[in-house]
Amino acid sequence: MMNNGKYYVSVIVPNYNHAKYLDLRIQSILNQTYQNFELIILDDCSPDDGASRKVIEQYRGNPHVSHIVYNEENSGSTFKQWDKGINLAKGELIWIAESDDFCEPTLLEVLVREFERDEHLTLAYTLLQKVDAEGRPIPYLRRTPCGVTRLGGRDYVRRYMTTCNHCANASSAVFKKVAYQKIDRLYTTYKAGGDKLFWIEIAELGNVAIVNKRLNYFRQHQQKVTPGAVKKGINLIEYKKTYTYVDTHFHFTPFRMKLMRDYAHYLILKRQFESNIIRKELLSYWRLPNVMKWQEKLIIKSLDVLHHRIGLYL
Repeated sequence: MMNNGKYYVSVIVPNYNHAKYLDLRIQSILNQTYQNFELIILDDCSPDDGASRKVIEQYRGNPHVSHIVYNEENSGSTFKQWDKGINLAKGELIWIAESDDFCEPTLLEVLVREFERDEHLTLAYTLLQKVDAEGRPIPYLRRTPCGVTRLGGRDYVRRYMTTCNHCANASSAVFKKVAYQKIDRLYTTYKAGGDKLFWIEIAELGNVAIVNKRLNYFRQHQQKVTPGAVKKGINLIEYKKTYTYVDTHFHFTPFRMKLMRDYAHYLILKRQFESNIIRKELLSYWRLPNVMKWQEKLIIKSLDVLHHRIGLYL
């Protein structure tokens, strides 16, 4: 194993009700080929009759484990747990390893290497493979680019964050703590979509590297927060805040900002919400009409194919 490295990494596991997956998550961290890290385990008052605590306590005393923190009350947001963990972190680099995911043993070594190559890098991440609740790969047709994609942060936001969140799972990513210390904490007020704003702000402060290997396994299951937030429209309300941030800080062309609005419009009309009242409220909140022009819909659908099937970002 690779025991030493230039960077000390703080690995944060923010757990909530994932006892079933927690042991594999922690084992996949401890078995990394890059071993210069601390492990911070947080539990957000999991309502599982002590099942999560039982798993976590097995690792108390492990030389990598620097903190185990149990909340007495649920924080209401995983992003508040991110902030708590980062404030405890001693590492120059941060890896938020979500408690229901797992990864290849080389993930951390591969990502740290990118920071060693570029001192101006603030964010590096790998591609992901979606898996089901039992860890079986979910097949989907998508081209995987080769090598490493390296670009400036503002160009990264323009190309990869206009109509999607390319860094779709925090477990794939490592970022610099010094960059985090320079951003605001608006993302902690989000319930579901704070990660996109988070990556945008981190990227804005330096360079970004995308390692085009599927080293992270992103688990899809019934306990995830995101599907419920989608049905309630919460993520699209939060996306409006992110849209405003991008409009204020990046000064994109009117056409690119229109793409962001059209993307929201498309999602509002396409998705199934808990009620039609939610759809009407979202359209009103975004100040959008009840129908979408066919030209706009065609452009968004075409971008969706380019992004999610061909892997081309413009």
